[in-house]
Amino acid sequence: MASRKQKRKDWLKGILLIVVLFIIAGGCLYIYGYLQRPKDEIVNTTKEVDKIDSYGYTLNDNVTQYYKDEFNKLKDLTSEEDIATQVAKLFVIDLYSINYKINKYEITSTQYFYSDKQDMHRQKVLDNFYNFVEDNSYDDRKQELPEVKNVEIVKVVNSTYKLGEQEVDSYVVSLTIEYVKDLGYDKQAQVTLVKDKNNISVVSLQ
Repeated sequence: MASRKQKRKDWLKGILLIVVLFIIAGGCLYIYGYLQRPKDEIVNTTKEVDKIDSYGYTLNDNVTQYYKDEFNKLKDLTSEEDIATQVAKLFVIDLYSINYKINKYEITSTQYFYSDKQDMHRQKVLDNFYNFVEDNSYDDRKQELPEVKNVEIVKVVNSTYKLGEQEVDSYVVSLTIEYVKDLGYDKQAQVTLVKDKNNISVVSLQ
């Protein structure tokens, strides 16, 4: 009787040992596979999750909840001044919220810029503002980057702006910027916007 019990215990110990060995082996294989993954296997990617068809503005899935909420507000606005003010707000939030950008080339604020000046804006931001941003394609960035948590409108002024050889009507929107953590970035901004086909777009940031 004792022999049977002993055999049963030995059998259970054997099964348990095999299970443990399988778990250890599986863990080792997973870690090895992760470390040996191809360098072109991108881990961190984005996809479009929303769009305002009337403006052509899109929203990616990696943005902050604050930016998403402000993006949704634009959908219901009808007054030209209100639209201009909200576009200025979205532009500033997206430009200065760098922490969710995968790399320095993700300059999504470009969509709010005047159509004929978008390439200029993209290059200016890339050369002078995002040039230090470390790549986060493998979700391993340790760099501390800013995130905007609130933007307040200080005032909106009707003005004019010289666009080429023409003087066109414009809105000059003054804003204050608050961050999740103060890393020394701009806390005030002045955004100038003009009509741009069906949109009201940014032409200047000061």
